[in-house]
Amino acid sequence: MPMNAAQEHIRALASCYETEVLKQRHRTVTLRGRKCDARIMLTLLGFEVKAGRKRISCPDMTTARYLRLFAEIGMRQIRMPYDPTSTARVIPRLESALKRIQESVSEQAHDPTQRKALTRRVYRELRGTLLGLEENPSARR
Repeated sequence: MPMNAAQEHIRALASCYETEVLKQRHRTVTLRGRKCDARIMLTLLGFEVKAGRKRISCPDMTTARYLRLFAEIGMRQIRMPYDPTSTARVIPRLESALKRIQESVSEQAHDPTQRKALTRRVYRELRGTLLGLEENPSARR
């Protein structure tokens, strides 16, 4: 099954991540490391991202949306800008690219079993691409 459309969106998401996150000051946040349906929960102390059994406290909704996106992909750890305005600026582009990836998968595979397998394959490629960017020393600041 062709993945050309999904690969284009993977490159768009990776490019955004590289230019908007890795090339500025950032910190590392540890996530679950498995693809899952992550949810944002409102608590008395702010927000939490619930990914499987793991809960990650977040000070604001923007941070929660950022972490939820990468938890859904299945990243073990992710880089996050220190500057919250940078995170707010980049999150719509990242969410849009991920949504296009999911739509591309849905268009290519109509059978639920095929869709699940293709999603797994596309997310594995996306994780590999993002990990490759993080390991590239020229991307770090």
